[in-house]
Amino acid sequence: MALAGIGLAVGAPFALNSHAAFAGLGGVPLYVFLALAASAALSGLAKAGKLQLIQTALGLRVSFLRTVGITLLADFAFLVSPLGAAGYGVNIGLLQRAGASWSLATTVVSADQALDLAFFATAVPVSLLFAFGPLMQLMPHASAPLVLGVLAGGACLAGVCWLYRQRVAATLDATGRRVRWLHERRARVSRFCRSVGRQWRELVGGPKWRLAALLVLTTQQWLLRYGALWFILRELGYRLPLGFVLAVQAVALHAALWTGVPAGGGTGDIALAAAFANWVPRASIATALVLWRFATLYCPLMLGAASFAALATRGRSALPAATE
Repeated sequence: MALAGIGLAVGAPFALNSHAAFAGLGGVPLYVFLALAASAALSGLAKAGKLQLIQTALGLRVSFLRTVGITLLADFAFLVSPLGAAGYGVNIGLLQRAGASWSLATTVVSADQALDLAFFATAVPVSLLFAFGPLMQLMPHASAPLVLGVLAGGACLAGVCWLYRQRVAATLDATGRRVRWLHERRARVSRFCRSVGRQWRELVGGPKWRLAALLVLTTQQWLLRYGALWFILRELGYRLPLGFVLAVQAVALHAALWTGVPAGGGTGDIALAAAFANWVPRASIATALVLWRFATLYCPLMLGAASFAALATRGRSALPAATE
């Protein structure tokens, strides 16, 4: 399934209009390909820098080059697995091989995900505000009440869960105490959660400059990744707002990820082609999506494969395995 999904993702831009895609690629300057490859590499380096700061703050000493290799290989695993699930496991496993305990590796990966979530939770609403006009052209007027109703329902559900959170927690706690095997596992999970919580407090309670640097590196990582399509469209002569392009990608790609097919299996490409159809002709969007996949899929896969080879030749880390 993984290979089929990657095959769909790789071939989807060409399937939209292969003749136009190949014809359009022939007229793309070389510097565009170089800029896109550089953006993929710099995005990976920004994420590696973020992880290096987190690891150092938690006392895990790993060379930056090794962190770069772990980052690129984890990104490779994310792209080739359903829901990207293997990316987290590979990241945690490689950190453990570098000397981290299970809880420390989990803290590093969860901190990385929390920073990513903070970026999207901030960037997407801001992008929507600056892209309100184009978005209204995409959304049929008849569906606006439905969308607002779904958002209001989700907000109400979240509010109810928050109000009754203590009662739900008490119920789960009582259930865990009555079932013996569940109680044993609950105690083990509690120890693990306390360890992760302690490491989180160490990370958050650090100097302000480190938190600022983590936010800057996270922003750089995702703007380089999501700004690639905006840059491509501009080079092809279509000046769409950056906020609009970013917001459409965030929605389309996360929806495609939840199909369970690795790298979206081409569903993200189809969604993007449909979203930009009012502004970009079919022939041009086919070329744009091939270039976009070059920056966000082909280059990361090649970098991940190179990282796998580099890490495999180095063997196990000389650092001793940490204990829980």
